[in-house]
Amino acid sequence: MEQKLTEALSEATARANAKVAERLPIGDQADFEAARRGFLAPLPEGRIETRNGSTAWNIHNWDFLDAPCPPTVNPSLWRLAQLNAISGLFEVCDGVYQARACDYANVTLIRGETGWIIVDPLTVAETSAAALKLANDTLGERPVAAILVTHSHPDHYGGLQGVIADSANPPPIYVPDEFLEYVASEGVMGGTPMRRRATYQFGNFLPTGPEGAVDGGIGKALARGTQTFARPTELIRETGEERVIDGVRFRFLMASGTEAPAEFAFYMPDYKVLCMAEVCNQTFHNLIPPRGAEVRDGRLWARTIDRAIEMFADEAEYLINVHNWPVFGGEALRGYLHEQRDMYKYTHDQAIRLANLGHTPNEISHLVKEPDWLSTRFHARGYYGSLSFNVRAVYQRYFGFFDGVPTQLEPLPPEDLGTHMVEAMGGPDAVLDKARAAIAADQLQWAATLLNHLIFAGQGGDAAKTLLAGVHRHQGFRHESGIMRNIYLTGAQELERGVDPRLKARRRNTDLGAMMEPVDWFDALAAQLNPDRARGEDFALNIRMGGTEVLVSVARQTEFARVGAQSATAAATLTIAQGVLDALVAGDLSLDDAVEKGASVEGDRALVTRWIALHDQPDGGFDIMTP
Repeated sequence: MEQKLTEALSEATARANAKVAERLPIGDQADFEAARRGFLAPLPEGRIETRNGSTAWNIHNWDFLDAPCPPTVNPSLWRLAQLNAISGLFEVCDGVYQARACDYANVTLIRGETGWIIVDPLTVAETSAAALKLANDTLGERPVAAILVTHSHPDHYGGLQGVIADSANPPPIYVPDEFLEYVASEGVMGGTPMRRRATYQFGNFLPTGPEGAVDGGIGKALARGTQTFARPTELIRETGEERVIDGVRFRFLMASGTEAPAEFAFYMPDYKVLCMAEVCNQTFHNLIPPRGAEVRDGRLWARTIDRAIEMFADEAEYLINVHNWPVFGGEALRGYLHEQRDMYKYTHDQAIRLANLGHTPNEISHLVKEPDWLSTRFHARGYYGSLSFNVRAVYQRYFGFFDGVPTQLEPLPPEDLGTHMVEAMGGPDAVLDKARAAIAADQLQWAATLLNHLIFAGQGGDAAKTLLAGVHRHQGFRHESGIMRNIYLTGAQELERGVDPRLKARRRNTDLGAMMEPVDWFDALAAQLNPDRARGEDFALNIRMGGTEVLVSVARQTEFARVGAQSATAAATLTIAQGVLDALVAGDLSLDDAVEKGASVEGDRALVTRWIALHDQPDGGFDIMTP
């Protein structure tokens, strides 16, 4: 970017961030005291290795946070980033412990009669195993007696195998009702675009530092390592359900439809500890995450927190979440829950109020202002979700993506729209001039809009990409949300360097693929059928996986699988283990390899190979910033 524009942007960013520091009580130390309370031991050397010797986690990547806030980071976000970097093993109360900042989420260890009850074993096996070892080394060796997974997101179950030491006698695993169905829909059915967009949301390929990633809002970053899975054994279905798990009493509150489509919170009366799962955090959460997911119900979210207040708040003395740090003391706990509740209710109600006045989602995102009380309540600020993003999610939940304007019924694709816009504005040089003027006036969103049209028109060359990268970088530098900062900075980085080649390598949770319900697995595969390749195909294929029979039909350029059925006229019958079939369709194995692993084909063997070839292989590194 031109030197004068760079200097102007830097000065404007410094001014914007200085105003944040003046407006908020950044120096308040109460949260730091809570985050450090009960510290028992650090993560040894601050580092966790993967099985091949690479780094799964290194808390020292964030040592730069020891310095004063630089002008390239929103001071409110810098404060949160410092809090989320407080790492190690902590005692919440006698018998309840948390390992924090050794992955994106927390792992909670509860002392039962015979062993540890583990809550949410992190993203990868390496970090969950390290957290368990830290607890055993510090508090004394105990077996794993049970595991609770509060909800259906992989940063809470991907490390399951890291804490299941004895596969011959595994501990029971408690999950919310419909857990497997939603793990399948988010992790497999829509997994590729979610994972691609997640690299933006979590800043997976950003360097850490004052001009890079500083925090992820609810934690530092996702650990890298081996994602695993294990089949749940116990379902929690109803609010008020009680279980005694390894001698500890649990009372459950169903929270499905809030932060995750399958989720529970729980209270332990023996410890007076309320775990709100990810329904509450030390930040305002997302009603729809930028990575993509089912839109969440803000009204239900508020009602769920209120139910927790009714059921548990008068008795509870400690509140833990599966991210960030705890809340200590009944009075603080009750105030926290009421404020968390009201943030979601306010967002829901204001979005609906403005929609009822005829405003569209983008208008609403600019019209809704944060409530007055929020300036002194950091735990409800938008470090992860943001008010402007979440009100659009409310609109989407009620009214869909269409805003009612006829022009938006069949909008032009970005390439066509960009071409027409550039032509209408007088060509690429004129657009570049307008963008430079917008940058000089600190109208960053307008500058970004102009430059985005130019890039998608295939015009403007490196000059347009460089300018847009600079604009997005400074939009990120100013943002209070850690993940919004990551998105802007990742976009800037890809404009300058292109898509990281590591994204082209397919990353799959093979444990999950081998354990999915067959109907979900086959529906996910059918969603990859290429209609051009399937043109003219009309066949049936029997598949037998252990005790499960599946009839797969391809006709009318559509694939359909009927579980529990077979056809006497099918052209072939494939007998195969589900894990082997998962590797076969992913291209990790050939049919000959699969046969060596125990598969067999009766009938038209070539049909099996042809069937597999009808499907696209997902592209984990598709372009976002360019056509």
